[in-house]
Amino acid sequence: MLKSKSQIRRAFVLLLILAALMLGACQAAEPLKLPENAEIDAAAAGALAVDALSAQIAERHDRYAIYYTPEEYAELFRSVSGSYSGIGVYIYPDEAGRAMVYGVMKGGPAYEAGVLPGDVFLRLNGDDLSSLTYDEVADSLLGFVAGTQLELTFLRPDDGEVVIKLKTAKVEIPTVESVMLDDEVGLIKISSFNMTTGEQFTTAYNDLAEQGMQGLILDLRDNGGGEINSALQVCNYFVPDGEPMMYITDSDGVYYYTSNRAATDLPVVILQNGHTASASEVVIGAAHDCGMATLIGETTYGKGIVQDLQQLDSGAGLRFTSAKYSTAHKNDIHGVGIVPDIVFPMPEDADNLAAYTMEPEQDTQLAKAVAVLAEKMVAKSNENQTN
Repeated sequence: MLKSKSQIRRAFVLLLILAALMLGACQAAEPLKLPENAEIDAAAAGALAVDALSAQIAERHDRYAIYYTPEEYAELFRSVSGSYSGIGVYIYPDEAGRAMVYGVMKGGPAYEAGVLPGDVFLRLNGDDLSSLTYDEVADSLLGFVAGTQLELTFLRPDDGEVVIKLKTAKVEIPTVESVMLDDEVGLIKISSFNMTTGEQFTTAYNDLAEQGMQGLILDLRDNGGGEINSALQVCNYFVPDGEPMMYITDSDGVYYYTSNRAATDLPVVILQNGHTASASEVVIGAAHDCGMATLIGETTYGKGIVQDLQQLDSGAGLRFTSAKYSTAHKNDIHGVGIVPDIVFPMPEDADNLAAYTMEPEQDTQLAKAVAVLAEKMVAKSNENQTN
């Protein structure tokens, strides 16, 4: 297992980073002269300070580092943690700019209470929401702890005003979708990796196995990565028990993670493209190095680094590079990416949403994956009969 780092060491590293940033800024900046009796716009000064700090982090130390305001950090933490207290809906502006339910998370409070896509927010506990932006409506719904009773009034197409009462709850952000494409081929699509993705993948895999899955297509296209531990939970399915899944190199040395379960014995095809990055590349590298999967699509992004999140006392946060990683066979993919076994780009005139339909008839890359997987399944069947 990877050796853990203490909070003291992380804090010390952060202090060194901030000290270096401040020193660099002081050396580069000209003295600021203000006229007598000048008034300082605190908000503008704060914005300039944030811009300066962001520029120092990005340009002088770490091109992947980012400074987050308190609001941005809170949103980032929700997405990485994979859960939050709310009602379980996706909110987006409609054509008139009003906050509208774009989607409903299956199993969440809104789903159970009968909230539907297309419902427009009007009131929350009697308070008017119609003049708020969709971001403001989302923020207002995140202000309640789990178990809070809410009364929501929606404008529903064809039905007029609809009043729905529900309780907020801990809602898991779905990152995994799955479907049986036919009687034998299962498809699992992972959109990103948060702290619950590993569990979601296990649930999806077991569900497809119960439906008779004999071959698996894992779709990691447009998956920019995320929480590494969930990615390693997925790696467990594609790396033999006890074998390395990835290597980490930092200032303390080289470490590695090993698989802790038997790998699947199913034929596997993985779909990838140029937006497949970071934690997704960890999964692809592990599965491919161990000979468990055929890769189809385009060369991945090539982000072979590990990043940490650090919250500051103000509620703001930093994301900075702490280590680099290599694949199960110690291949360094940073800046290079992983080349697929079968190069098969999407047609230039393809619909941008084709890769999200989970339908081979609309998605030419998925159709290619189905064809290749069928060949692998026949070969495995023939091998079993020979043995």
